[in-house]
Amino acid sequence: MSNENGNENGRRFFTTSEIARYCAVTNDGVLKWIKSSKLRAFSTPGGHYRISAEDFRAFLERFDMPVDESFFRGSQKERTVLVVDDERDIRDIVRRLLEELDVDLKIEEAKDGYEAGIKVGNLQPDLVIMDLMMPKVDGFQLCRSIRENDETRSVKVLAITAFPEQDNVKKMYDAGADLCLIKPLQLEHFKLEVMRLLNEATRDRAAS
Repeated sequence: MSNENGNENGRRFFTTSEIARYCAVTNDGVLKWIKSSKLRAFSTPGGHYRISAEDFRAFLERFDMPVDESFFRGSQKERTVLVVDDERDIRDIVRRLLEELDVDLKIEEAKDGYEAGIKVGNLQPDLVIMDLMMPKVDGFQLCRSIRENDETRSVKVLAITAFPEQDNVKKMYDAGADLCLIKPLQLEHFKLEVMRLLNEATRDRAAS
C-alpha cells in the first residue's frame, strides 16, 4: 500500500524535484523523461510523480550517468514535520499545505504544547510548526524548551499566530523561533518558507 509521501512497505521513492537536482536538469526535463517512458514513474493520488530508487538507479545505468551512492544512502531518512495547534481545523489546513509540497514528508500532529514537547523529544523532527497560544504549554515555552535541549536545539521552528500584538512576534523570536508568520497565512509564501526551513535543516544535519 502506498501513500502520498511515496513510501511503500519501507521502499524509497524520489520526487521529480529530487531527480532534477541530481541530474542538474529542470523539473520539466524530468517530466519529459517520464512521459517518453525513459524514466519509470507512478502518480500519487495528489497528482505528483514518484520514482523508485530501483528505477532511478536503472535509468542512470541505462544512460551511462554516474551513480552517487551517497545520494541513495542519504535519501533513506524522511524529513519529519510536527504540526502543533489546539484547533483541529488549523492542523488540517497546515497538513493539506504540506501534502501539496513535492517532497517526501512524515507529518505528525500534537494538540497542545505538552504533547508536542514529548513528540519533539521522541521524533527529533526537522521542523516544528506551532501556534503561540495553546493550553498547558504555550508556544513560547515550547520553543524555549526545544532550544535549551542539546538534542533538539537544531530543530527548525516556524511559529504562526493570529495575535501579533503585545510584542508576541518579538517574544517568539527571542524564544528562538526561526520564523514567525501571521494568520491568516499567505499560502504560497507559507509553502516557500517551509521548503526553505526544511532545506536548511537538511544542510545542518549533513554538516553535523
